[in-house]
Amino acid sequence: LDELDLVFQRIKDNPHQFPCVVGDVHRALLRHVPYGAYCLAQSEDIIVLAVIHLHREPDMWKSRN
Repeated sequence: LDELDLVFQRIKDNPHQFPCVVGDVHRALLRHVPYGAYCLAQSEDIIVLAVIHLHREPDMWKSRN
């Protein structure tokens, strides 16, 4: 959970530092565990779409949009 808190803070500080994976959806990788946080940055708001294990089906997060 500490790792997730760190990535959420990094997303909050600068969501556009992470690569776009589809359209405006950015993926932030956690550093020490195989998870990724998928998010949309819209003006003042950041919407977290999913946090998923990266060894699962790569497009699983799309069903949560």
